[in-house]
Amino acid sequence: PDGGWYDDDPPKVIKAIPEDQATNIHSRKINIYFDEYIKIEDATNKVIVSPPQLEMPEIKAAGKRIVVELKDTLKENTTYTIDFSDAISDNNEGNPLGSYTYSFSTGDQIDTLEVSGYVLDASNLEPIKGISVGLYEDLADSAFKTKPMLRIARTDSYGHFVIKGIAPGTYRAFALQEMDGDFRFSQRSEMIAYNHDTF
Repeated sequence: PDGGWYDDDPPKVIKAIPEDQATNIHSRKINIYFDEYIKIEDATNKVIVSPPQLEMPEIKAAGKRIVVELKDTLKENTTYTIDFSDAISDNNEGNPLGSYTYSFSTGDQIDTLEVSGYVLDASNLEPIKGISVGLYEDLADSAFKTKPMLRIARTDSYGHFVIKGIAPGTYRAFALQEMDGDFRFSQRSEMIAYNHDTF
């Protein structure tokens, strides 16, 4: 016997604890439940937590759920987003879930504004894959050297990024090819790009 019909459906999220887009959350542990056994691929590079975490969060698949444990202290009145990109797939056939983002807020409301765009290499105009793109609320010229990015995303293979969970305000965008995980321009070997415009 061939084992039945081929499964070509991606896994589906059935619930999360705390709930997706919940407010007044202070737990640093998140459980996301699926309708089938799942696996998570290369969580360190593919999953982006914003605001960026200086201490790496622990992200693992356990049967039909994903457990995320944030190690940094949560900021007050802040929307947190966990962008899984294409890291989640079902265990047997490897059907990817696609772009999935979970969010919660430590305050009374969820911030839902987004900034998106593309990052291209200036020397050949080719898209840059996997570069961090972040926003700064501090518009000072030196902010990108002295402070970590406020919110962050990473580009896909087309150089495209979407930064989610942004509060209303005025921001400046930077792209950074990071070497040390501190989410700021701190070494000469790091590539950096910026836009003169504010958003």
